[in-house]
Amino acid sequence: MKQTVTALIAVILFFNVSSVQATDQNRPVRDVIIVDVNDDLDGFLDRMKRVKGVADRLQLPVTMRVFMGTFAATHNGDIFLYWELPSFIEFAEAETALHQDAEFLSILAEMDAAGQSFTSEFLTIEITK
Repeated sequence: MKQTVTALIAVILFFNVSSVQATDQNRPVRDVIIVDVNDDLDGFLDRMKRVKGVADRLQLPVTMRVFMGTFAATHNGDIFLYWELPSFIEFAEAETALHQDAEFLSILAEMDAAGQSFTSEFLTIEITK
């Protein structure tokens, strides 16, 4: 699971470098992740509460929310995890810090053992003027 998440982050960062260079890297960032909770929404929500605790302990400026798609066509009922950070730079720093934290990696391993996974992800940077 760790390798999958690390590879996913590397791909996202690789493909977004040119588009981010053309924007202000200090604009707010939202990482939107679609999650397969494997019919255990309560277990997933508990794990995300623990992940938020890790982020707080590491003093990361992240706001984390979990949503369920409704009236969303093909995404009706899907679970979405939103990570919001003040800037792309702080997003990269948060990803680095989390993936070096033993408790965070343990939570990802628990998700993997429970059959839960991140099935799709896209990173957005705010362009509102």
